[in-house]
Formats: sequence, structure tokens, C-alpha cells
Amino acid sequence: MGFTDRMADLAETWWETESTAPALGHRALMRLVAAAIALEVVRPEASSPTRLATAVGFADRLAALQGADGLFSSDGNLHSPPDSAFTLNDVGIALALLPRATAVEAAHLDQRLRQVATRAVPALVAGGVHTPNHRWEISAALVRLRELDDRAVPRAEQWLAEGIDVDTDGIYSERSANYAAFVSNPCLLVIGDALGRADLVEIVHRNLHTQLDLTDADGVVETVFSRRQDQGGEIPLAAFHTQLRRFAASGCEVCAEGAARSEPAAGPLAAIALIESASEPTLAAELPQATPRQPVARHFADVGLLVAEQGGQRAVVYGGSDVPHVGRVGSGLAGNPTFLRFRSGAAAVRSVRLSRVFFGLGPFRASELVVDDGGARLRESVAARYYQPLGESGLRRDGAYRLVDDGRFTASMAFDERESDEVRLTTDVTVMPVADGLEVAFEIAGAQAPWSLEISLGDGELNGIEQAADQTYRMTGRRAELRNGSDAVVIETSLDPDPEVPGFYAPGEAFTFLGGTDALGGPRLYLSCTAPTTWTLTLRSA
Repeated sequence: MGFTDRMADLAETWWETESTAPALGHRALMRLVAAAIALEVVRPEASSPTRLATAVGFADRLAALQGADGLFSSDGNLHSPPDSAFTLNDVGIALALLPRATAVEAAHLDQRLRQVATRAVPALVAGGVHTPNHRWEISAALVRLRELDDRAVPRAEQWLAEGIDVDTDGIYSERSANYAAFVSNPCLLVIGDALGRADLVEIVHRNLHTQLDLTDADGVVETVFSRRQDQGGEIPLAAFHTQLRRFAASGCEVCAEGAARSEPAAGPLAAIALIESASEPTLAAELPQATPRQPVARHFADVGLLVAEQGGQRAVVYGGSDVPHVGRVGSGLAGNPTFLRFRSGAAAVRSVRLSRVFFGLGPFRASELVVDDGGARLRESVAARYYQPLGESGLRRDGAYRLVDDGRFTASMAFDERESDEVRLTTDVTVMPVADGLEVAFEIAGAQAPWSLEISLGDGELNGIEQAADQTYRMTGRRAELRNGSDAVVIETSLDPDPEVPGFYAPGEAFTFLGGTDALGGPRLYLSCTAPTTWTLTLRSA
């Protein structure tokens, strides 16, 4: 069975389930319509009148959701050009596929979708954006539908004139695997092909090589450094599959290897792969022979990330958080406090985080990552202040002082006019390779502050630990082990944990003030003590 048939089988199953979901929004409706058309094009001998009739109904519902201004609304984004562009890109794909469909319903679908596109394109020509990737989403939709409005390509070129927000490693400014896979990469490919911009195509190629280096043995792309919603989630390499197939077909052995291990095995990604390969049949060609994957040793300096593989081991060290520089957590900022991951085969330390009881400022987030002497060094220095009385010249009879944010909290205290006493905590973490693993040296200096190291664990059997609460554990000595099948990670510490300091994770007042958290679930091992202190943690294979 060829690639197209494999994707079609999965997409059909997905379609039958998704098409019965209640309250479908404009994006879901149009994705179902595009998938139905793709199935009709690649399997005309198995045409489904029922599915096509349902797709016609979906297209009618889509038109009914379109506002008088030609735009769609979703997820709180009202009359949204970028949200509409996601749907209009699928409209453009569908209109390009429909001439190859022979069913009688194709004419109705073409008429209805062309009406939707004709109403929307002027709004996309005039409309604005929220985020960096929206520029490429709107531009791709305009390029796909350029025959409907002479202003479409000039508007896309106006966005492109701002330059593509990508670093030398091929990482976009939002640092998001999700938005690279589903927005920036596919859109830049469409624009590059349509406008003859080989430079845009090469940006995508460079990004794919980076995504491959960021992918672990489970096929999951690293997202710890992302500035978007996926910074706490998982993105499968399969999300990049058709992009990898494209460059594999043109002779890239690295992408061929990535494509060989990333074919979608589930409906949603298979539906996307089917739609794209129906639009570009060369994507379905048999993959060329690929060279074996080589171990990764790469420092992504612009985002503060180090990935190092040796044998069956993989280590990820992260020190590129935006929080120390901006002074807060927030949407669009890289805020994940995980600074280390380590795995030996199937045994994995999913995350290492360091919390402190220090004025509600949250967990350790390094302000920099320095890679030298074969190791990685992380540093963070945080401070809080106690404020002195105002000078006589600053006094007010009415006691009404300016509302000022001191970086930790806000009050009508004119903080910037007061002398203050500072309390500081400085944390240095050095990660060095040792035989069969890593040695992590900690030096926490300054205030006398309780701290707790959280080691989040993957699947397997735990030894050398005792349960403290549901899913939380502490070491019974200085050595513990996580074993998953024939693979194991040994965890050793130079420190005897302080029984007076229970294990904890403290997300910081920025979360708890609103009743929120960024805490991890699953089994977690805690080592706790009080600063100032110097100690080491060793993670190694066994």
C-alpha cells in the first residue's frame, strides 16, 4: 500500500468521527470539506455521495458563519483576518483540487467556496495581525487566492518586506514547533513557490534540519524554549512529515531520514498529509534511501538551548527564558522553568526544576546559558526589596502616593522615590558530562531560603525512594534508580536532604495570585534543603 492510500485510510476514519462533532467552527468545517475533496480526488473509484453531500452542507454552514465584512470569528478573536486566513488557506487548496473531482457535488462546492473567498479576500488585503506567524498565514492565503483580487500579491509582498523572523539555526522568533509545523513552514513554502522566492523555501529547509535535531527517540520535538502555548506540551515530528518528504524528494538525505521515522499514524495529521499530497502529488513518491541518523551535539545560542547525544543518552540543557529579562511571565514569553532533561534509552528524566521560598518570585529561570569547556553554565540572580520612609520632599498630606510596580507587586507607595534594602539570591548551575551521564553542580548563595529540586520522571520502576504523597517521592538515601525495561537512569546526590524542608514546587505569585499553576503532573522526586548551599546531582546510565 502506498503513502496516499495509507493516509486516505486514516483520514477516512478521522472524517467519519469528526464530521459528527457538535458545534463545529469555521476552521474545523473547512478542514473537513478539504479532506472530503482530497479523498474524492485520490480515490475517485470509492466516491462517497454521503460524504460529499455532508461536505456541501458544511460549506453552506461555513458561508453562514462568515461576517458581513467577509471575516470569521473564533476563540474570542472577533472579525479576525488571521483566524480567517487559516480557513481561507484551506479554501484555496480546495478550489485548486476541485477541477480534478468528477462528482456532481463538486460544482456546488466550487460555487460556494468561491463565494466565501471572494467576500474574504478584500478583508485580508486590508486586515492586520496579532503575532509574527499571522503575517505568513495571511500572505499565503492571499497568494493562493490572488486571481480574485489584483491587490492580493502586493499586500503579501508588503508583509514579506518586513523580513522573515528566523535566526541562523532556522528557529522562528516565536520558537514554536507547533507554529513552525502548521503555519510558518507550510505558508512560506506556498509563498516561495508562487512568487519564485527560493530563499523562503530554503528557510523552511533549514528549520526542518533544526526540528530533526530537536526530536528525541520518542519522535517528540523539544518545546521547552517556545514562546507560545506548546512550551509545556508535546509536538510530534509527524507534524512536519510532508515538509520532510518534499525535501527528501529533492535529494536531502537528512530530511529523507526524518520522513522515514515520522509518518503520521493518527487521523488529524493524516488528514493534513492527505490534503497536501493530493495538492502536490510528488509528496507521495517513495522515499529515497536515507543515511542513518547521527548523534546530535548542538548549541542553539540564540534561544539558550544545548542538545547533546551520546550512545543511547540524550541531554537537553536550557537557559533561554524571557522571564528574567522582561520581569514577568506572560503570553508570548518563554517561561518554562525546566532547565534540564536526561534520558538513557527508554528511561527518562522528563524535567528538572528548582523552586525556592523567596518572595513568591517563582522557580529558577536562568538568564543565560554559557557553553564552554565541554559543559554548560546557567545563572540567575533575583532580588526583593524592603522600602524605607520617603524623604521629606516626597511627603503628601493626603497620603495619596503614585501607584508603582516594583517588579514583584504593585502599590500606591511611590517605590521609585524610596531608598530600599535588598535581599538577593543567586543560583549557579553547571552541567558537565561525566562517564555514562551528567554531573550537575549547584551553588545557591545569598538569603537563607528553603529550596526544592523537582525531578519529573518518565515511565518505569522506582527504587531507592519512598512515597511522600500521591505521585510525589523522596529519596531514602543518596541514590535512586528509574528503570524502564533494560534501560535505567541512576540519580545520585552529594547532599542529605533536609527532612524539615518538604518537597514542593512553587510556581510563583504570578500564577498563584490568579489561582493558576504551571506545575507538572506524573511521578516526581524531590530533593530539598536550605540555602546557602553547594552540592551536586549526578544522572547516569545503568
